[in-house]
Amino acid sequence: MKIPEKVYDAVVPPLMARLERIENGEEISPWHKSWSADGTDNALEEYRGARNGVSKRQYNGVNWVILNLLSPHISRDWFTINQLKTLTNDPHPIPDDQWRAWTEIIFFKKIKINDADTGGEKMIPLARLYRVWNRDQIPGLPEPKPDLVAPDFDPKTEIDTYLANLKLKGGVHIGGDRAFFMPSDDAIGLPQDSAFTCEFERESTKAHEGIHATGAKHRLNRKRGSKFGDAAYAYEELVAELGAAMTCSYLGVPLEKLQHTQYVKTWLKKLKDDKTFLFSAAAEANKGFQLLAGVK
Repeated sequence: MKIPEKVYDAVVPPLMARLERIENGEEISPWHKSWSADGTDNALEEYRGARNGVSKRQYNGVNWVILNLLSPHISRDWFTINQLKTLTNDPHPIPDDQWRAWTEIIFFKKIKINDADTGGEKMIPLARLYRVWNRDQIPGLPEPKPDLVAPDFDPKTEIDTYLANLKLKGGVHIGGDRAFFMPSDDAIGLPQDSAFTCEFERESTKAHEGIHATGAKHRLNRKRGSKFGDAAYAYEELVAELGAAMTCSYLGVPLEKLQHTQYVKTWLKKLKDDKTFLFSAAAEANKGFQLLAGVK
């Protein structure tokens, strides 16, 4: 799909500015979440990924990155201007001080056009910018209903189920002091559960390695770098980080930190050289997440 330049121009500069602040130590990584779970449904609700506040459909791909990782807002609910007008019965539902504080995301759809070659019709993809506002910005909206969570749902066992469903030829090996995916054996290596010192680090690490495994040749066949530090290696790490963040969000688990901050400089350089870099990585991460979690 050809994405208009204005779409890249709207999304990439703020991302680059934030990565530069992270690299310079001026800001904590957007992957870092400082809150902790208190066991209630509302706490779980806030971990879950950004969604349209009316349809409840979760955003994916680069929109997931924009609304979950680059937004300062706490609520997961986002609305278009027309949705807000309907919900509030107000032709001007957005406060003056929030009107220009919109967030631009990308709306993808297919449109029907005449095919000059065949004389018939064909469908082509179209990308355009959309402005949305977060629930936090709009006073007076009805309170959201908490998500229903199955009483026996446990992120700790759920992530293990995801790894098992990959049917790794070499299986999952527990022990040692490293976490890794070994493509030659189609196997994942992980430390003992007791070795993880931070809450949720176990789940986020398993999600990270699981996303790596989805890129195997007989699965999604992603190109993987041959050595630490090369561009393809750093790209795959970004895919794994984003995919792990998507998986943790889906599980209701906060991703405590960006695991591979040493790649920020490489990501920043790639974005300067290629504006499509983040879009491609987010799309690949979304495919990996969907395969790992078994969702569409």
